[in-house]
Amino acid sequence: MKKLIALILTLAMVACLFVGCSDDADKPDETGGKTDASFTIGFPWDTANTDATWISIYESVKVAVEAAGGELITVQTDLTADNLINNITELISRDVDGILFMPASDSMLPTVDAMCAEAGVYWATMFRTISDDDIRAQIYASKWFAGGCNEDDEACAANIVKKMAEMGVENLCCINIAKGDTSSDLRDKGAAKGVQETGINLLNTTYGITVTTDMTKTINSYIAAYPEMDGILLLGTYCPSALPTIEKALADNGKAGEVIVGRIDFDSTMGDYLAEGSFHVSYGGQQQIDPLMSTVILVNKVLGTPINEDGATIIITPYLELTSADEAAQYTEFFLGSTPIYTKEEISQKMIKKNNPDVTVDYIYELLDAFSVADVVARHS
Repeated sequence: MKKLIALILTLAMVACLFVGCSDDADKPDETGGKTDASFTIGFPWDTANTDATWISIYESVKVAVEAAGGELITVQTDLTADNLINNITELISRDVDGILFMPASDSMLPTVDAMCAEAGVYWATMFRTISDDDIRAQIYASKWFAGGCNEDDEACAANIVKKMAEMGVENLCCINIAKGDTSSDLRDKGAAKGVQETGINLLNTTYGITVTTDMTKTINSYIAAYPEMDGILLLGTYCPSALPTIEKALADNGKAGEVIVGRIDFDSTMGDYLAEGSFHVSYGGQQQIDPLMSTVILVNKVLGTPINEDGATIIITPYLELTSADEAAQYTEFFLGSTPIYTKEEISQKMIKKNNPDVTVDYIYELLDAFSVADVVARHS
């Protein structure tokens, strides 16, 4: 009898164990470990930012991860080097298979690579190149560095300065993100080249503005100090509502429409000012294509089907020129709307190598050659 009771209790315990396992499998993973997705990608990003462009960057990464069958795991960051290192440490502890981020500097990359190599985690970058020759050689030789996308910031800055010179600018003031940032330094270099080639007088450049009050003060000080100023170029900024703040400061000083205003990086506020004639030219579009393609590079590596079989995959994504209110309206609708520039189905069929064996670096460049505002409108209108 005792043996029978013991047998019944044992069977009951085993049944409970299986029921418990079944219940746990249906629960969301609250520990940060693996989920039902075939892989996970960690992404440090400023998810608290409500700017439409920043949201579209997140959505571009998310759609590419999900198109390949993975899940995106995000952590909030301020995008500084120290915080990014902490973010990456956290994501590694959450057992992700890959990490995508926007580097704050070249110097942080060897640390990231060492951490990822120890954990066996692939990683990729977006929006940034590696300027330091020694660091670039070290990182490109790493088996854990999948690669990433960047733009030719130097050429872009030179070209927009030349465009503004064609529009009549002779005396220019610039605003840029903090010195030491790879993109900032390259845009400075390009602006200097454009100034030299056109003969424009570069009056001043202000760096590291992150709040609208400082942006207003800077524009007011430019107007007071340089009455000859006829152009303002926003080379880059992390300041929210940067363009509306500049436009308001110019209007308050009776300068709206008199000063030619240009910027690198499209935003959602350009259209009205282009229609009014107080804003004139922008180079951008990379905010959506760059993170999407960077993610495609990383997920293909994680899936074991790297785009480049012989090392890291490095892609240079294009800047698009925008000078009309109609183009701005199309950008706002088709780049910042509910449908990403490439849908999940398009990414899965065209850019995931396990689904399309023809995916190579040359193939990606063929896609990029066709990429434009008009291209996105034609595919999704």
